[in-house]
Amino acid sequence: MTSSITAYTPLMTICSFALDETGKSSADLDTMWLLGHRALTKLSYDFAGQTKTVRIPVDSNKTVKLPNDCISWTKIGILNDKGEISTLKYNSALTTFRDNNPSRLTDLTSDINSGLGNVSLVPFYQNYFYNGGVYNLFGVGGGVVTYGDCKVDEINRVVILNIDFKYDSVMIEYMSSPELDEDFQVPTYLQEAIIAFIKGKLKLGAREDFFVEAISARRSTPKKKFILQTITQVLRESNGMKLRS
Repeated sequence: MTSSITAYTPLMTICSFALDETGKSSADLDTMWLLGHRALTKLSYDFAGQTKTVRIPVDSNKTVKLPNDCISWTKIGILNDKGEISTLKYNSALTTFRDNNPSRLTDLTSDINSGLGNVSLVPFYQNYFYNGGVYNLFGVGGGVVTYGDCKVDEINRVVILNIDFKYDSVMIEYMSSPELDEDFQVPTYLQEAIIAFIKGKLKLGAREDFFVEAISARRSTPKKKFILQTITQVLRESNGMKLRS
């Protein structure tokens, strides 16, 4: 007899279901668990990783280490006064040179000056007139408000920040790997996909069955579920006091 349905199910329990479905003996349970772990790994990378948000202090060399359980990151930014993450600008031009070394900043000696400098003062480049003054705006950055630049070094697993980054910590939202206590606690909507994966690897089921069950599981994730509150919010916002087009 199985226990009540909950949001999470131990991986060993799911493997026991696969054991029962395939008619295998308890001697095969270890093999089932290893295959179940492989299935959970693939599903986590594809779509089923659980989202976490953490605040991490910035190291003295203007880098931040990614959490050990981070599979892939989704947001890097600063927390604003509304409890929202204001994302940093992703700057692929930032160098990964010595980004895992404490003396990174002292090693970043520039060879050229990339600023506009005195060029912006030349009359030929003055292209903006305001309040009786003439200014140069062409080529002096865009209008995007940002609180810093970042780049992720996936090999060394660090977030690189611009050298004049002003804040002492950053918020990182990421997909985390499943946590192992006595066993992996697996979202129950992945149960049939894991069983299909195990059967496919044991040549007791079609490989396509796993993909069918994975698609079905993805439709059951929290972000894909139909939530009445979301629909009512959309209806309230569309009926606001505003001009119609």
